[in-house]
Amino acid sequence: MTPEDERRGRILILGLPYFGALLADALAGLGWRAEFLPHPGRSAAGWARVAKAAARADIVYLIGSRIDRASPQDRLLRLRRRPVVIHWVGTDVQIAVDEHRRHNISLRVAERPIHWCDAPWLVDELRTIGVVSEYVPLPIPIETAPAPPLPETFSVLLYYPVDAFDREVFDIETMLRLPLEFPAARFVLIPSPPETLPAPLPRNLEARAWVDDMEALYRETTVVVRLTSHDGQSFMAAEALSRGRYVIWTHPMPGCIKAEGPEAVTKALGSLLKKHDDGVLKLNTSGRRAALERFGKGRPLRELDERLRGLLR
Repeated sequence: MTPEDERRGRILILGLPYFGALLADALAGLGWRAEFLPHPGRSAAGWARVAKAAARADIVYLIGSRIDRASPQDRLLRLRRRPVVIHWVGTDVQIAVDEHRRHNISLRVAERPIHWCDAPWLVDELRTIGVVSEYVPLPIPIETAPAPPLPETFSVLLYYPVDAFDREVFDIETMLRLPLEFPAARFVLIPSPPETLPAPLPRNLEARAWVDDMEALYRETTVVVRLTSHDGQSFMAAEALSRGRYVIWTHPMPGCIKAEGPEAVTKALGSLLKKHDDGVLKLNTSGRRAALERFGKGRPLRELDERLRGLLR
């Protein structure tokens, strides 16, 4: 073990499973004794396991959080005195703002942990309820190999989650309108299968369930369209940009086309389609460069590692 490894400790990661498992593996690769535990639900044994792991951990790291007085986070902070990090990632901020409106904020959760956000606009939102936070990106597994050429058929990738709660911030009406506006284009919607969507679906829209091979899907994609009323940093947006794909998103990100509402989204997509039909649409090199500069070469992971080690000093 090197001296640098000795400065790392035991970290327990709780919260969103996809992000949590990825981060646990990444931190373990740097020498952290990192463990991710899923939400135990109603399992008493599961909660006991979480409590035991939290007591052992040098740092408890929450990806996503509640802030109300009856939350598990509030109960955790009644007992814990060692570092707790909350990394806010999207809808959890919206819920926190709602709880603040209802005068149901735990000051322990609001003031005692270290608060980070995975998108700059979330820092501004938390500030409105008195929570001081910093923008700290989560590591995103982007592609650094040469970008594959754009597909011959103009293809649009849409994202619409299966869970009803997550769907509330997505503009499905506009998404389902786009295939009708652009009948010559190909549309793929993930990860919601056809039976979960309002019928009939447009003929040029293929709805798929969960996709394991996203790399193959990105190769088939010209542009990703992500339409949300509230969001954190989209992993899909960064992944698509790193492969030279175009991204139309309602939130600002270098390399993306920011568009909100049916008219603006239709105009942005129509402009790309015209360039494709004219034979002049090239790889989104500026977007790829922006994604690599922000997320490439392990930059976010190195920043997280440095910040976390600082908490142990």
